[in-house]
Amino acid sequence: MQFAGKILLASALFLSACSSVEVRTDHDNSVDFSRYTTYAWKQLPATSYPLMDNRIVAAVDGQLFNKGWRRVPEMQAQTILAASVTTREGQRVDTVHNNWGGPGMHGWGWGGPVMSTARVVSYTVGTLVLDLYDAQSHNAIWRGTASDVLWNNPQRLKKSLDKGVKGMFDKFPPGIARVSR
Repeated sequence: MQFAGKILLASALFLSACSSVEVRTDHDNSVDFSRYTTYAWKQLPATSYPLMDNRIVAAVDGQLFNKGWRRVPEMQAQTILAASVTTREGQRVDTVHNNWGGPGMHGWGWGGPVMSTARVVSYTVGTLVLDLYDAQSHNAIWRGTASDVLWNNPQRLKKSLDKGVKGMFDKFPPGIARVSR
């Protein structure tokens, strides 16, 4: 493998390792979340990868179960959950500089010129949006989003999904004191 190829490979591995799930949540401050314990899915996630749809539902159900919430039929639910999944394309330019010597001026080091190699990397970012509504009033009461680069690797996708959903529910339900265990 040529030297420039090794540098590009190393930078791509480094940058992919730096990827992290971006999580955000928001809620209606006037809502008393302590009165809710049940939910029903109104809109299930729909991606082009049906196995991922099932994994999203299982991850959300698991987090809500851990918070003491129960999934029930819609007519019995205090809250309604809707999921949506979006993607967007992105690009970044990776540039690697190789100075063949020590510090120098005008692009020349002691041992020769400063070489730069650049490449454009295209990627897809997926975003999961969860909206929770009061079943009686139909008002939105909570929203969680998680975004990350979508990898062409089922294990990495699942790890990213689990991290994102867990992050959304770390401080859920909002406004309720948590007991340390």
